Amino acid sequence: MNNLELFDIYKNSNSGDDQLILDGLKDDNQKKIDSKFFYDEYGSHLFEEITKLDEYYPTRIELNILENYNKTINNFLPRNASIIEFGSGSNKKIKKLLGALDNPAEYIPIDISKSFLFDNAKSFAKNYPDIKVTAICAEFNQSIELNSIIKTNKKNVGFFPGSTIGNFSPMNARNLLKKFAHILGENNYLIIGVDLRKEKKLMEKAYNDSLGLTARFNKNILNTINDKLGSMFDQDKFEHTAFFNEIEKRIEMHLVSKIDHTVKLLGQNIEFLKGESIHTENSYKYSLKEFELLANQSGFSSYKIMKDDKDLFSIFILKVK
Repeated sequence: MNNLELFDIYKNSNSGDDQLILDGLKDDNQKKIDSKFFYDEYGSHLFEEITKLDEYYPTRIELNILENYNKTINNFLPRNASIIEFGSGSNKKIKKLLGALDNPAEYIPIDISKSFLFDNAKSFAKNYPDIKVTAICAEFNQSIELNSIIKTNKKNVGFFPGSTIGNFSPMNARNLLKKFAHILGENNYLIIGVDLRKEKKLMEKAYNDSLGLTARFNKNILNTINDKLGSMFDQDKFEHTAFFNEIEKRIEMHLVSKIDHTVKLLGQNIEFLKGESIHTENSYKYSLKEFELLANQSGFSSYKIMKDDKDLFSIFILKVK
């Protein structure tokens, strides 16, 4: 395909992953695994299935907002722009966004799940022959390497849907947004999905679905660690739990050990007591004012806020200062 380019720069950046995993699991205060390790190929597919569930409202409502505000998006964003999707996943949301834009010139999906990313990019390039597709397997913090491919002296529109920003602590979210601003360049734009704080029961239900897909997704992170490090985690010795932490204003996902047991990892023994958990993910929930302040502290001005009529979810159009 003449309109497709594929880059893999993640392979050069993940040398510290082994130590990151080991340090997290040896943390005496709270064992943890970074949520980026959810997204092997199977984990990426599982998450796509989760987004189709009735209980998981963010994807459904975000798609509705993109559709309902398509004229607003068209009015606020430039023609002939390069659309850069941070953490691209599947193509459902980007298709909605592209449908609202005037003559987008290029689509640049960025993700760490290489096979999932490249397969989707090839499919996209085939279906959109008039749009150049530049798929980059990378982490968001590889801003220097990304800017060797993504030029800041052109019209760029970043796209970060799904409230993925909620997976980062407010401090880390600020740092990430600053990197996005650097990658996009001055006076360019970022469209970002932000999950809003609401009734606790509704938030918790989204992470404890009746089919158990989220539990499978959570436990699959142990398979990813096994494949990566040759460890022998047994999923059946853990159970999934997710709850809203009122103090931190976030959903937390954990894997709770059902029994006392030991797992060997990189030549070291990691001991688990019955009831002890591995903290695998956070999903911070914001008010509109809280996120607007966060964006402003990160090098963006708030350009337009779009939301559903029940105030469950929002999409911000931000502009790099």
